[in-house]
Amino acid sequence: MSGSLDIGKLVTIVMLFFIGAYFFSDKVMFWYEHKEDMSLNLSKTVYTKDDFENFLVDEQQSLLAEVANVCINKHYIDKLSCEDTTYWLARSLEKKGVDTELAIEWMKPCSYACSNGKFDAALYEKMNPITKKKSAKKTKEYEGTKWIWEED
Repeated sequence: MSGSLDIGKLVTIVMLFFIGAYFFSDKVMFWYEHKEDMSLNLSKTVYTKDDFENFLVDEQQSLLAEVANVCINKHYIDKLSCEDTTYWLARSLEKKGVDTELAIEWMKPCSYACSNGKFDAALYEKMNPITKKKSAKKTKEYEGTKWIWEED
């Protein structure tokens, strides 16, 4: 009788199922509930605050606008609160290797964008006066090459 199933095999299968369900049910349920969640995708990744501050003002604002759009989409698609969305952003950035200080700094524009539905570059400048000083210096630096015979 090669096709018969005895009671010992049946009990073993049922016990293995319950043991697996006991240890892994919470992980399986979490995966099932979050399998279609949106992940963090940015066109450009900056890993340190210094790298971000070395960008031109327009590059900084476009990157922050992209981060804000990701936050807004995450908030509406996954139905997270704005606070949970900002913490999701920080954790996702850190998983990608972004410096913790920069991830925390980007939580402010994410929270504002999530609450208001848009990114406001002027508000970010008020929140981060360091970037404003750097941007004024950069625009002066990159105005053009000064030739030797030109007067100051």
